[in-house]
Amino acid sequence: MAKTDKTMITRRNLLAKLGLATGAAYVAPTLMGMDTASASTGSAASRPSGPSRPSRPSRPSRPSRPSRPSGPSRPSRPSRPRNAAGQRAFDWRWDPATMRWVRVTPTP
Repeated sequence: MAKTDKTMITRRNLLAKLGLATGAAYVAPTLMGMDTASASTGSAASRPSGPSRPSRPSRPSRPSRPSRPSGPSRPSRPSRPRNAAGQRAFDWRWDPATMRWVRVTPTP
């Protein structure tokens, strides 16, 4: 049995029809459920509830631990200027004998 051009369905057409049918089935429940809003009647107003009990007092927090003694702090290191070639012109080194930063010239 030979198929003619009019009855032949291509894959692209089949996928397009399947996509449209799937989209319609996905959207249909939402579109069918859209009615006008109406307020319900027949229920009486509810009476207010009584006052609630006071809550229990919270436990006192634990005392904080004492802070650790900090060691001697060192001052921050000065900036490092650079020469015209982009290399450091000098460097800084901490000297523990004098307790300060000492400028050191690098060897070429």
